[in-house]
Amino acid sequence: MLKVQFLFILLSSFLLDQYVVTGRLVDHQYNPVTYFIVKVYKSNQQKEKLDRLRIDTVHHQNGEFKIGELNKGNYLLEIDVPDYTGYTISVDIKDRNRSMPEIQLQPTR
Repeated sequence: MLKVQFLFILLSSFLLDQYVVTGRLVDHQYNPVTYFIVKVYKSNQQKEKLDRLRIDTVHHQNGEFKIGELNKGNYLLEIDVPDYTGYTISVDIKDRNRSMPEIQLQPTR
């Protein structure tokens, strides 16, 4: 029984220590971008890439994304969209739910 309680406490503390970043992508005419790739890197205070943590492919009709299972700290989000300029943003996660301002992408053509 003691082992079960310890495991429950350990699991609960792990789940409670997770952070989420949300945002929305639009094109140059403010239409939602419905397909894109977000690469998440751990970074330092100088905004240098350290370790790539994950790659998420997003298909969302409103251009919204949600990146979970992060810890408090500094990250770089690299956003790739076909036919648009790449976009990189530095995120300092301090709060459990970090909402990014709307990101407007510019076409490459």
